[in-house]
Amino acid sequence: LTPVHQAGVCAFYGECGRNPEVNVSLVPSQVPCLSNTPARVARGALLSLLRVVCPELARGDNDTARVCCSYGQLVALRLSVELSGAVLARCPSCARNFANLYCHNICSPDQSLFTNVTRVTDSAAVPGAQAVLQYQLFYRRRYAEAAFASCQGVRLPATGGYAISTMCGRYGAQLCTAQRWLDFQGDKNNGLAPLQIDFQLLPNGSEPGRGIAPLDAPVWGCDEAPGAGQEPCSCQDCARACPPVVPPAGPPPPFRIGRADGVLVICVLLFAGLGLAFLVAALCRRGAPEA
Repeated sequence: LTPVHQAGVCAFYGECGRNPEVNVSLVPSQVPCLSNTPARVARGALLSLLRVVCPELARGDNDTARVCCSYGQLVALRLSVELSGAVLARCPSCARNFANLYCHNICSPDQSLFTNVTRVTDSAAVPGAQAVLQYQLFYRRRYAEAAFASCQGVRLPATGGYAISTMCGRYGAQLCTAQRWLDFQGDKNNGLAPLQIDFQLLPNGSEPGRGIAPLDAPVWGCDEAPGAGQEPCSCQDCARACPPVVPPAGPPPPFRIGRADGVLVICVLLFAGLGLAFLVAALCRRGAPEA
């Protein structure tokens, strides 16, 4: 369903109504329309919103910024980013990395390079169009694990627990991994995802073929500021951001006289002096005339 995988080409675009397979959703959202076509130039309100929601994709002037999302899709993406930001706001780099996962997923002009649509249905909202119900996303394992690591230590102030525990389904914080974290985001039954996304994490050197190139975008560490005027995560949410612990000073070097233990030398000299004094006193007492 995605025959062309190359830079500057989309896998889907626009909104094709609600997913008929999703009955319960906490956030009203639309599924995209199948569209293996060239990316569109972002202009006007779309470009302005792109600079707010996905600034990494908005670099360049009005004639060079291209996207694979419509204004309506970007508005829905902004709502999702704001919801996740409320949970991850204590760590700006984590929040930015998490937002970028979806920015690349939905709006990247090179979307078809790492996306493969696997299931569609006829759209009830847009006559003649096909609504996407399921697709695969190919990520470099390094990229996914770096994004996950930046969020792994973020805590929820209200509970003191880890934010990742609310984003990993039944696994919680202790058993959560990058794969399980993403799988929960792409589960259409989690109450948030509008459709099923199958995340494929590939190690370096592994290529899926068919022209697909796994996404390997830049990631900020939790101890790095994602932009000017922002701060890295706090020490409470990121062990790497904690100042180094200064080790306590070691014990003073032992007291030595030459190569010998100084205390032992002094004790020997003291005892020798006392012994000599006792001997002299004894000799003097013996040599004294009797009255």
